[in-house]
Amino acid sequence: MKTKIPLLLLIFNIVFFYSQEKTTEKQIDSITTALWSSNFFNDEGLVKLTELYYQAKEIGYEEGQIRLLKRIVEIKTSYSDFISALQYLKYLKSLSLSAQQYEEYTYANCLEAKIFFMDKNYSQAKKVLNLAEKYLYKIQDKEKRRKAKTQIYIYQWYNFEKSKLPKSSYADSLLSISKKLYNEAVLIENNHQRAKSVLYSTNLMVNSLILLKKYEEAVKYLKIGGQELKTFGEVTYLGVDYYEAKGDVEYNFKHYKGSSNDSALASYNKAIKIGEALGYTAKTKELYSKVAEIYRGKKDYAKQALFLQKSSNLEDSIQIKENKGLSEVKPLLYANKGDVIEIPSQNRTLLYFLSAVALLTIVIGGRKLYFNKKKNKIQPLKKVTSEKDPVVKTNPYNHLISLALKNDSSFYLTFLEAFPDFSEKLLNINPLMKISDIEFCAYIKLNLETKQIAIMKKISVRAVEGKKYRIRKKLGISAEENMYIWFSKL
Repeated sequence: MKTKIPLLLLIFNIVFFYSQEKTTEKQIDSITTALWSSNFFNDEGLVKLTELYYQAKEIGYEEGQIRLLKRIVEIKTSYSDFISALQYLKYLKSLSLSAQQYEEYTYANCLEAKIFFMDKNYSQAKKVLNLAEKYLYKIQDKEKRRKAKTQIYIYQWYNFEKSKLPKSSYADSLLSISKKLYNEAVLIENNHQRAKSVLYSTNLMVNSLILLKKYEEAVKYLKIGGQELKTFGEVTYLGVDYYEAKGDVEYNFKHYKGSSNDSALASYNKAIKIGEALGYTAKTKELYSKVAEIYRGKKDYAKQALFLQKSSNLEDSIQIKENKGLSEVKPLLYANKGDVIEIPSQNRTLLYFLSAVALLTIVIGGRKLYFNKKKNKIQPLKKVTSEKDPVVKTNPYNHLISLALKNDSSFYLTFLEAFPDFSEKLLNINPLMKISDIEFCAYIKLNLETKQIAIMKKISVRAVEGKKYRIRKKLGISAEENMYIWFSKL
């Protein structure tokens, strides 16, 4: 695999930087397979996956788009980049349903549930996972249905594990979920996918059995997981989970052959080494604490303090990142957008006919509008001399303005689709910009007047002016500079 990845990345670079031809579906599939490696679960992989997604979109390759969107959302969620993750998740869910790829749709719901349970909204995460389960019967292929089931069980386990205290009170339920996961996983025919799903199930099973102090049974599943690790590969996220589980057994079950604090320490350190290489910060933080506990038992207080400090530092950075991501994403996550409506296959012909009629109407109307404009000789747009009025008197983004004036919950996402780099540019200037700040900036970008914003948001004109002043301070816009002109250039 190590020699295969550089070769496929060479193809990637040739395709994107030297070729005049459009990327083929086969090329997209080959490069995607290379980028699926854990070695590319990072910024480099994200950039290449995103470029590849737009290539797939350009040639209308839906299956490729869906596969790439799934990986992009996984990486962005792991980075706590929830706003961007939700945007791509929206495309993934819509595209999966329209293409009738229900396995991918169920997984998209699992990823959405993950964002909810990270926000500690476990009941909403459960509802989303229940929705995913309702689509299982639509997956005709048995192999794909089993894979989808395993994904739902994994997220159910984590949602349940995070939502209940004390742990001893729900260990039986966790064990039940992990056993259902294992029973499905062993039936998967694809060797790599079976190894992944079985390894997931045995890691979760060992965790559950340790809570119940059923150490001998935990050892049994740990050995099964060890065999699957050889197929799946240990330099992976699941490899980190496996060595953590192995360390937990060695630390708690002293009758297990070879078990000791030293063997547990070796397992934990191996997990840390892989976790640090992959950027698996959430798990690495837990491992630092476990290593600190072992050194406390050894009365090596200097090393205990060292690893406690490492855990604390990582906890702070993770918490800051997650809190920032979740605070900004809540208006989108909890907006009453409704789910994507699936179009029954028997109605597609009618839909295509109506779409064609609508397109023809738009073309005719567009031509008529063009000749009317030409006939009436529309005057050039006037620039503003004061900030009381926007930069221009008319605006090409009438649909966005209409959504804004209605205070429609879909405005923000629709705006970011039209201006995909807008929020990123603002956050580069000031990373502490809130989503409400960015949305207010969007109103100014669309040249909405102070009175319009006040009426729309049901606040006073003075409050809007105050908000403008605070935005100036956050973005470093001088008092002499016109905000509307500044945003028009952004």
